[in-house]
Amino acid sequence: MNAWKQALWLTRSEMSKDRFQWLWSALFMLYTGSMSGVMLIRQHDVNFINPFVDIFFLIMVPFQGFLFSRRSFRYIQEDSYTQMLAFYRRLPISNETVMWARLQQSILTFAYNGIFFYGSLYVVRLHEEAFRWDQYLAFAITCTGYGLFMTGLYIYGEFLFSGKKYLLLSTLLVPVTIGLSLLIRLSGNYGLWIVIDHSKKWSLLSPIMWIALVLGLTVLWLLSRLTLKKLACRDLS
Repeated sequence: MNAWKQALWLTRSEMSKDRFQWLWSALFMLYTGSMSGVMLIRQHDVNFINPFVDIFFLIMVPFQGFLFSRRSFRYIQEDSYTQMLAFYRRLPISNETVMWARLQQSILTFAYNGIFFYGSLYVVRLHEEAFRWDQYLAFAITCTGYGLFMTGLYIYGEFLFSGKKYLLLSTLLVPVTIGLSLLIRLSGNYGLWIVIDHSKKWSLLSPIMWIALVLGLTVLWLLSRLTLKKLACRDLS
C-alpha cells in the first residue's frame, strides 16, 4: 500500500512536468484515429486484399499507453528510460513504486488518448455503423485489451534494455504484426471488422472483448512482475 501511495505522488509529478505532452498526444491520437477511419472506407471490398489497415491499427493502438513527452522522443539518443531509473534509484525510490507509477500512467493515458482516438475514428468512419454507446464502448475496450497486452512488452523493454535495444525490440514486433495481419486477411476477413461486428452483436457481453481485456491485464501483470525481478539485478550505471 505504501508503494502504491508513493506511486500516486510519482505519477502526478511525472504527468505534470511537461504540460505540452498532453497536447501532442491528443493531436497524434486525432491524426491516427482519423487515418484509421479513412483507411476503413475500402475495407468491405472483398477483392481488395490489403492488410495495411489492420497493420496500422495493431501498431498504433499500443501508443495510446504513452504520452508524447521529451523522454519518449529522446530514448535512443539519451537512453532516457535508463537515466530515469538510475535517478529514482539514487533518491531512493523503490522499483515497486516506479513500476506502480508506470502502470498508473498507462491506465490514465489509455483513457485520455482513447477519447481522441476513438472519437475521431467514430466521426470519420464508424458513425456510419450506427453504434449504440455500449457497443462502441465494447469496441474500444476490446482494442484497449490488446493495447495493454503490448504495453507489458514495452514496459519490459523500457525497464530492462538500453534505448538502442529497446528500439530493436520494438522493431522486431513489426514483422510479427504484419504476418498476423496477412494471415487474417488471407482467410477472407479483416481483424478490425471482426472486432466491430462482435461489438455490435454482443455489446458489453462480447466474448472477444472479455478475452482481450483479461488476457491484456494478465500479460501486463505477469510481465511487470518479471520485469521487477530482473530490474533488481540490472546495472544502471
